[in-house]
Amino acid sequence: MILFLAALAVFLFLAEKYSLRHVFDRLRVQTETDRVVVEPGEAFCWQLTMENGKAMMVPFLEVRESVPEGLCFAPEGTSVEEKPGSGYFTTLYLGGKEKMVLTRQVSLPNRGRYFFRGCRLRAGDLMGLKDTVQTQEALAEVVVKPKRLSSLTLAQTLGGFLGERSVEHSLWEDPVLTIGFRDYTGREPFRAISWMESARQAHLVVRQYDYTLELSCTVLFCISSDDREKFELCCQAARQVCETLEEQRIAYDFQTNAVIAGTMGNWRSVGNGQGRGHLETVLEGLGRMTGQSRTDAADWLYAVGKGLSGRRSLLLLVPERTEELDGPLAYLRERSGSEVFVFDASQEEVEA
Repeated sequence: MILFLAALAVFLFLAEKYSLRHVFDRLRVQTETDRVVVEPGEAFCWQLTMENGKAMMVPFLEVRESVPEGLCFAPEGTSVEEKPGSGYFTTLYLGGKEKMVLTRQVSLPNRGRYFFRGCRLRAGDLMGLKDTVQTQEALAEVVVKPKRLSSLTLAQTLGGFLGERSVEHSLWEDPVLTIGFRDYTGREPFRAISWMESARQAHLVVRQYDYTLELSCTVLFCISSDDREKFELCCQAARQVCETLEEQRIAYDFQTNAVIAGTMGNWRSVGNGQGRGHLETVLEGLGRMTGQSRTDAADWLYAVGKGLSGRRSLLLLVPERTEELDGPLAYLRERSGSEVFVFDASQEEVEA
């Protein structure tokens, strides 16, 4: 009997040592989300996958997931973390060769770039006497688009721009000299199509006139101050402007001196166009903006002016319109041949 008890004690001691040493072997824990770009407050799936690839069970496993600040359960709106920086804890048992997937519906309320940065694992031995810790690095990214801005200041800016565009279109709708042809994009009226030239080229083309005015627009997002609140208002205004242009079927390009971080690369502009894909590219860029500028505001606006060719409508969004921007704005008006419509976030009046 004594020998049996001694042998059992030795077996349990070795089993405890072995289980503690190999508890993390072939154990896979992964955090991921079902989407990368979401709307503010929009629910998305946050998934934790745990897979034990060995025959030995994991009797105790505590997972502390690192979550972004502000993450809430949807639709309740309660915070995922009990206190900031504490993470989210899950405790469970995993049998041999068992896989478990936990799916949570969550949301993020504010614009920005957020990360789920892996997890910290704490596992116990077979006897429940000791535990060991391991950290698993990961990086799941979620980008939240800016909200739409409803404001009197922005409404007045857009109203002035759309009013001038309507006048200019009526002035230039009957040009007198055809200088060439270009491909039909679907935005031009049917009367602009040259049916004879289309038959010759075997695809639709439209006339290009000496006084051609595409009436497309350039949206300029200029970081002119380090005021974070005004910067966020500009992000919201930029979304409202681009969506309004889409509704009006006005082609536009987007240029900025802001730093745009992440997998999209630090791009400076989105080319001329319109459509859902075009808009989503701009909105994702707005979500990835850091609030920092790549170049001085005045220098950047002068550079934009030098790159303009022909008549073009301009919409400028700035956190604050300072005196140092007066020179660049005059230069932009001269180069574009039209008024520059400015949204100044420091003059913002939000509608009730």
